[in-house]
Amino acid sequence: MRRKWRAIRQSLRKVRSTIKTIFGMPDYDRYLQHWYATHAKPGLFPMTEREYYMYALRERYEKGGVSRCC
Repeated sequence: MRRKWRAIRQSLRKVRSTIKTIFGMPDYDRYLQHWYATHAKPGLFPMTEREYYMYALRERYEKGGVSRCC
């Protein structure tokens, strides 16, 4: 039974990540997976969720990356 719930939670996380990607929302869990896989070194720490969110907003709006029809 626990395996079934674990599989359901994992599927829901993937759906949530996909929806965030489609709508251009920052996905902190995906960032952490990437950071630990490629940038992790002793003494270095990933951005906090708040720092990551603010970074994503700056990247999207201050650098002219907004694309919309109106």
